[in-house]
Amino acid sequence: MKGRQLELLVFLTQGIGVIFYVIFLAAFYIPLPSNDTLIGDSVVRSSLSIFGGVFLILIIVSLGASRLVKQEG
Repeated sequence: MKGRQLELLVFLTQGIGVIFYVIFLAAFYIPLPSNDTLIGDSVVRSSLSIFGGVFLILIIVSLGASRLVKQEG
Protein backbone atom coordinates (compact mmCIF):
# COMPACT_ATOMS: atom_id res chain seq x y z
CA MET A 1 0.00 0.00 0.00
CA LYS A 2 1.12 3.49 -0.75
CA GLY A 3 1.16 6.28 1.80
CA ARG A 4 -1.89 7.99 0.31
CA GLN A 5 -3.91 4.76 0.41
CA LEU A 6 -3.00 4.25 4.05
CA GLU A 7 -4.08 7.79 4.87
CA LEU A 8 -7.45 7.19 3.21
CA LEU A 9 -7.84 3.89 5.07
CA VAL A 10 -7.12 5.60 8.39
CA PHE A 11 -9.57 8.43 7.64
CA LEU A 12 -12.24 5.92 6.63
CA THR A 13 -11.68 3.97 9.84
CA GLN A 14 -11.90 7.13 11.91
CA GLY A 15 -15.06 8.25 10.11
CA ILE A 16 -16.82 4.92 10.70
CA GLY A 17 -15.68 5.07 14.35
CA VAL A 18 -17.18 8.53 14.76
CA ILE A 19 -20.49 7.38 13.24
CA PHE A 20 -20.57 4.38 15.59
CA TYR A 21 -19.78 6.57 18.60
CA VAL A 22 -22.45 9.16 17.68
CA ILE A 23 -25.15 6.48 17.27
CA PHE A 24 -24.12 4.89 20.56
CA LEU A 25 -24.23 8.20 22.44
CA ALA A 26 -27.50 9.22 20.81
CA ALA A 27 -29.12 6.00 21.99
CA PHE A 28 -28.35 6.99 25.57
CA TYR A 29 -28.80 10.78 25.46
CA ILE A 30 -31.86 11.27 23.25
CA PRO A 31 -34.32 9.94 25.90
CA LEU A 32 -32.48 11.89 28.63
CA PRO A 33 -35.42 12.95 30.84
CA SER A 34 -36.37 9.30 31.35
CA ASN A 35 -34.32 6.28 32.35
CA ASP A 36 -34.99 4.48 29.07
CA THR A 37 -32.35 3.93 26.43
CA LEU A 38 -32.78 3.27 22.73
CA ILE A 39 -30.25 0.42 22.59
CA GLY A 40 -33.09 -2.13 22.49
CA ASP A 41 -34.70 -0.42 19.50
CA SER A 42 -34.19 -2.49 16.36
CA VAL A 43 -33.07 0.47 14.21
CA VAL A 44 -30.41 1.54 16.71
CA ARG A 45 -29.31 -2.03 17.42
CA SER A 46 -28.93 -2.89 13.73
CA SER A 47 -27.10 0.39 13.02
CA LEU A 48 -24.71 -0.29 15.88
CA SER A 49 -24.17 -3.83 14.65
CA ILE A 50 -23.43 -2.75 11.10
CA PHE A 51 -21.16 0.19 11.91
CA GLY A 52 -19.51 -1.67 14.80
CA GLY A 53 -18.74 -4.64 12.56
CA VAL A 54 -17.37 -2.46 9.76
CA PHE A 55 -15.34 -0.48 12.30
CA LEU A 56 -13.84 -3.65 13.76
CA ILE A 57 -12.96 -4.99 10.30
CA LEU A 58 -11.37 -1.69 9.29
CA ILE A 59 -9.30 -1.62 12.48
CA ILE A 60 -7.98 -5.11 11.75
CA VAL A 61 -7.25 -4.22 8.12
CA SER A 62 -5.51 -1.00 9.20
CA LEU A 63 -3.34 -2.86 11.70
CA GLY A 64 -2.41 -5.45 9.08
CA ALA A 65 -1.61 -2.79 6.49
CA SER A 66 0.55 -0.83 8.91
CA ARG A 67 2.40 -4.05 9.80
CA LEU A 68 3.07 -4.75 6.12
CA VAL A 69 4.30 -1.21 5.47
CA LYS A 70 6.56 -1.42 8.51
CA GLN A 71 8.10 -4.66 7.20
CA GLU A 72 8.62 -3.16 3.73
CA GLY A 73 10.33 -0.04 5.04
